[in-house]
Amino acid sequence: MLNISFFSYKGGSGRTSLLYNTLPFIAEELGASNREPIVVLDLDIDSKGLSYLINEKSEYNAIDVLKKQIPHNLTEDIGNHPFFSKLASIGADIGLPKENDNAVLFVSAHPTKSDNKYLNNSDNFDGSQIELKMLTRLCSDMNCKAIIMDAPAGGQVSGRAAMNVSDKIVTVMRITKQFRDGTYEFLKEKCDEYSGKNFIIVPNAVPDDAGTKYSVEKMINEIDARANQSIHNGNYINTAMLYNDGSFGVNEVRSFKFEENILYKSKIESLTPDERSALVSYRKLGKEIVS
Repeated sequence: MLNISFFSYKGGSGRTSLLYNTLPFIAEELGASNREPIVVLDLDIDSKGLSYLINEKSEYNAIDVLKKQIPHNLTEDIGNHPFFSKLASIGADIGLPKENDNAVLFVSAHPTKSDNKYLNNSDNFDGSQIELKMLTRLCSDMNCKAIIMDAPAGGQVSGRAAMNVSDKIVTVMRITKQFRDGTYEFLKEKCDEYSGKNFIIVPNAVPDDAGTKYSVEKMINEIDARANQSIHNGNYINTAMLYNDGSFGVNEVRSFKFEENILYKSKIESLTPDERSALVSYRKLGKEIVS
């Protein structure tokens, strides 16, 4: 089973829309099914995004999971499990066939029950009680294909919990100076803290540099060099997404400036050139995550 988190050192990277658009390709690559699903969590509790895009609520939510308030008994049929059966089925929502609706299960960010305390950075909460290990064990025991977590930016407790259990950390960034410098420092810090993690670097929403004094290629080369310099302590860095058939990173999608959507569901002939190019990148990222 794969444990995957999407992370950015600060907000504004387009991390959530990248996860949203890559999700069906990951499900496709893994062969997720109703009996062996993917579980997706919106852990960005302070500023949920994925929960808005998916617009489905689960009876159990991220706070239940983080506080270990979920049933962890085993059943032969995952569809009858007291936890998994209460999650939102979103396979059809992301473009999979309707008969595979339960192949992707969603844990929304916020509680729907009045006895749940809203968990945010201002709470005097004992962080030692927050973890996702119970969920990863349960998902593994129930033959889930993967857990995919939309982790909040920065050092929030839910993000730390996600990275702690992740095998692969999709590190999403813009190519601005603050993102380049901040991501470099993030990688150095996390390589001191963790070992054996696979960091997949994804420059996202990369603009066209035509008519400017800037060179996207030069910036991507800098990201590549600095990222590789930062990796140590048994960690691994995947920079395959920096270069993509003559383009760099995941290109900017103009329509996403107005409203995000899931390109996987669109007819190819209806897509604009920038959307088609991004769709190729999402497919490639899905393969890199699963490989």
